[in-house]
Amino acid sequence: MYLFATTNTAEVLKVPMFVQHYMEYHGSLSEFVMEHYDNHKEDSDWDTDQKLPFINPPIVLTVHAQLPELTFEIKKPKEIAVPRKKSMYLEKDFSHLYLSRIFQPPRLS
Repeated sequence: MYLFATTNTAEVLKVPMFVQHYMEYHGSLSEFVMEHYDNHKEDSDWDTDQKLPFINPPIVLTVHAQLPELTFEIKKPKEIAVPRKKSMYLEKDFSHLYLSRIFQPPRLS
């Protein structure tokens, strides 16, 4: 099933022609493949050779998809300067002693 999904079915159906032509050939399988598939020259059985699978495979539609290039930039946050207003009172005018009496650490009994 995988073979039919990844190759042209017409080329796979030509495999019996490959076997038949190899049976008529006098030599080893590797010699047969090298002679017919590695820069094959025109000879007396050229028409039969052209019927072998994957000799002249048809052009198959290929789709090329390219994802867009994703770029991003992390911008440094801008510092916002908040001007300090001058207070109408001075720190020395207020006593913080009352706070020290209210908030005390827990004690062990």
